[in-house]
Amino acid sequence: MKIALCDFDEKYLSSLLTYLYGKCTGNSFFTFTTLEDYEESLIEGSYEYVVMGDTFHEALKHKEEIEECVPADSKLIILSSSIDKLSSDEGHEVYKFGPMDGLCRMMSQDSKKVSQAKSFAIYSPAHHELTEMYGLSMSQMLSENMKVLLVDAMHCPVIRRLIRDGPTGSIVDVIYKLENGKVDEIRDLIEEFGGVDILPFALTPTDVISISKSQWSSLIDYIMSLGYEAYVFVIDDINQGFREIMEMVDSCVLINRRGDYYKMQQEDMRDYIRSLGTKITTVELLMSANNLNEGCYQLEELLTGNLGRYVRSQHY
Repeated sequence: MKIALCDFDEKYLSSLLTYLYGKCTGNSFFTFTTLEDYEESLIEGSYEYVVMGDTFHEALKHKEEIEECVPADSKLIILSSSIDKLSSDEGHEVYKFGPMDGLCRMMSQDSKKVSQAKSFAIYSPAHHELTEMYGLSMSQMLSENMKVLLVDAMHCPVIRRLIRDGPTGSIVDVIYKLENGKVDEIRDLIEEFGGVDILPFALTPTDVISISKSQWSSLIDYIMSLGYEAYVFVIDDINQGFREIMEMVDSCVLINRRGDYYKMQQEDMRDYIRSLGTKITTVELLMSANNLNEGCYQLEELLTGNLGRYVRSQHY
């Protein structure tokens, strides 16, 4: 791909270029520190991606209509000099002085996605009790039109109660097989519930935390090679692969609870996830799972009741 890097700071561009050459291989980068040089380069053709510092972008907008300098077939990414000024269109803006992994992921996602697969992360900074069921409900909705894999990476998953004969393996078993050349055996461990394929999950609270960042990277690469049309990751805080998952997915659904404390907590996490280049949808889920212990309300009813109807209303 042809990628234009535009910023008035020549030293910053040099550092960014060095990083991208090491991370985003197979691309051609072109750097510009003046508006005139960038505009002149468009005579020879457009770029797949145009990455601009926010001051460069503002200067360009004031000079002439921005559409004339960023052709319709180019994707514009803004490098914001302030994390507080990131716009609501998170998918096209990255914090300039933060980690650039998200920028590299954004520019390479087209070539890495299998059949343009959708991918979501479901996460609740407020630890909402229905986070896991929200992910399963979304997976079931998506499965009506496509093949879906649910990756439940909660450290103590409730979803195990829905597997009729009990799980045949754990997420640790998947890692073991990946590292010992037994990849062909992993598919036999994948469970199914309600039309959704489910990767083996944690069987003990220590399973998820025991998986290192490098192991998560290998697991994600394997998962994305399986050829599903949609992937849904349900995660919590106790996860060394949190950042790796967030950088991989297209969109993160943040599930919040009512209250200012939870709201402040979510705002901090939203800023961090946004800096990785991941789109964010915020959900304030006002329902709970009452009466489960009394036996008059089953987990399955959550998926077809109010929760299921709410997830469908979000049109994922």
